Amino acid sequence: MEFENFEQLKQSVHVLNKYFPIVHVWDNDHRQILYEIQNANSLESNPASHVFHNATLSIWDKEAKIEISIPISVERRQYRLELIRYCSDSDNSDSLPYIKRLVITDSLTNLYNRRYIDEKLPMDLKRTFQNGAPVSFIYSDIDFFKKINDEHGHVAGDYVLREVADIFFNSIRRKDGWAARYGGDEFLICLPDLNHGTAVKIANRIRQSIEKRNFSINGQILNLTCSFGVQTIYKTSGISTVNQIIGILDRKLYRAKRKGRNSVVG
Repeated sequence: MEFENFEQLKQSVHVLNKYFPIVHVWDNDHRQILYEIQNANSLESNPASHVFHNATLSIWDKEAKIEISIPISVERRQYRLELIRYCSDSDNSDSLPYIKRLVITDSLTNLYNRRYIDEKLPMDLKRTFQNGAPVSFIYSDIDFFKKINDEHGHVAGDYVLREVADIFFNSIRRKDGWAARYGGDEFLICLPDLNHGTAVKIANRIRQSIEKRNFSINGQILNLTCSFGVQTIYKTSGISTVNQIIGILDRKLYRAKRKGRNSVVG
């Protein structure tokens, strides 16, 4: 984002202040605030969604804090624009549910996104372990997805991702389970309180649903498959981080690929 001068920047800051009560302009090394504006009453609902892609979100039970950091240029010098907004359930608007949904949802598939995984997964592990139960995970990707993009284009690839995501979403029948897009064509399902055998059955059910689905692309019917890795974590497993779990699942997914794809490795 570039500005010709500080006056132009200030005008933009005042527009942003309609949505964000606290706006700071920092120098490039982040050591000093050059300009700031605070307006506790500037809490319009439904802020522009496009600004949230680089947001940092902190959510408490009844309050959320959004911090957005945007690199800017003024007179060819580099600065940083910081936007801060607090929302609570007591606001006279839909701001908090809207922001929560916006920041934790993948815009293409409407599944949860990586940010949600990073925040929710450790919480689910802790809660489920306290109840003495396991947590099962299903990790999957689309076989030969790159070939779909190369031969049919990225619009077709996006269509496939949405359709596959819909199958994953509809496979979650437990109120405390969830499905997310980990990245690219990779999907993660979290199933608290579910044993390994049941998770493998669910993965196979999803695999069969995708295998039987006809995908219509540019007037052609395309049949796809997915590969799956399944892992169940117990309190005694000594595993508690997202990276540890994804590492295990990724190795199982690789084994499913080596088996010929369209398979489940539990």
